[in-house]
Amino acid sequence: MIVRAADPEEYSDIFDLVDAAFKSHLERKIIRVTVREDSHIQPGDLRVVSVDGKVVSMMMLLRRPLRVGTAVVNGAIVAPVATHPDHQGKGFCSAVMRDAVQYMKAQGFDITILWGNPWLYPHYGYSPAMVRTELVVKSTQKKADVKNPYQVRPFVAADVEAMTRIYNNNTARRTCAEVRSPAMWEWKPNGSEVELEVVTDAEGEVIGYWSLGTDWGRPCAHEVGVLNDEACGVVFNRLLETAKTKDVTEFYCIIHPDHPFARFAFRHGSEVRIRSGGGAGMARVLNPVSLLTEMEKELERRLHHSEFHDLEGTLTIVSEETVVLHIDHGRVSTDTETVAGAFQLDIPLPSFNPLITGYLDIIELVKRPHVTVTGGKHALRLIDVLFPAGLPSGGFLPLVWE
Repeated sequence: MIVRAADPEEYSDIFDLVDAAFKSHLERKIIRVTVREDSHIQPGDLRVVSVDGKVVSMMMLLRRPLRVGTAVVNGAIVAPVATHPDHQGKGFCSAVMRDAVQYMKAQGFDITILWGNPWLYPHYGYSPAMVRTELVVKSTQKKADVKNPYQVRPFVAADVEAMTRIYNNNTARRTCAEVRSPAMWEWKPNGSEVELEVVTDAEGEVIGYWSLGTDWGRPCAHEVGVLNDEACGVVFNRLLETAKTKDVTEFYCIIHPDHPFARFAFRHGSEVRIRSGGGAGMARVLNPVSLLTEMEKELERRLHHSEFHDLEGTLTIVSEETVVLHIDHGRVSTDTETVAGAFQLDIPLPSFNPLITGYLDIIELVKRPHVTVTGGKHALRLIDVLFPAGLPSGGFLPLVWE
């Protein structure tokens, strides 16, 4: 068994492997488009296990900046991971994933996220750390009142920059959301069943977009982007029309609760639901020191909105690595030199991952074995301020793949 970077001559074998493993062509598209068009890909980002010269298992990572609050960190989205059905249960997936974690660490990634089986990926240091939420628009709801003139039309290449700005604005503070670029390959639609449309205002400016398709067989909107309430009204009415056309009582939109369109639709009688099953959103911290260094300004922002805005002290975090946060009247800096301070958090990686993303707060995590806080209630409160709970969600492909 050899674990290594894939050779371009093996791509066709890898395509056949993922087709056999997943019984669909989605994963093939992910790999094919990434290796051909993603300018960020490096030779080692597609990794394989070979036995007697034959590829039996693979994984690929997508290099994407990821948000943690308002901070932008160096992220890697893992998708897909597969072993050929004839070679499953022999430890090949484990080998390629353990190799991939070491590769990502060496490449300087701060954090990696994926959607996968919650019984499998904890073996490689991942923890449940993201939620999947959806908006439900009911066909019985009333249309929104849209007064200003607008036009709805299919997506064209010239829309990319405006759509990218809208997407990044809509996700500007969502932990685990990927930051997108206005690269055409990220936005072009693939497949005849996907509709990627935009709405423009009276001046011809793109003020919103949506992609319509299916999710697990259900008609749905894969993504919505809006610039203002005017766009929200147009999108809302379009989804209502789609629900009636497809004769469904509920139409689903994969969207986060803090998205402006989700708030608009909620005010108009729609529901927001958190889905369970179908895989878990997971994260793994790779380089705690660089991650927390990139988060310094975000940590300062959180302190400024709390009673600790003028605190002077240190918080030592002991996980896979030891990181010291120096706090000086609202300023935060990171260090690796252990100091004797009043506050310390000892937290294993499986608990550190959801703390960083805000999936679980310290009040819940301190109940777990081996999670200890030194410094009493003040330390607990400080950690809660620095790492507040939220609804992290990300790692969704920035392309209409299906």
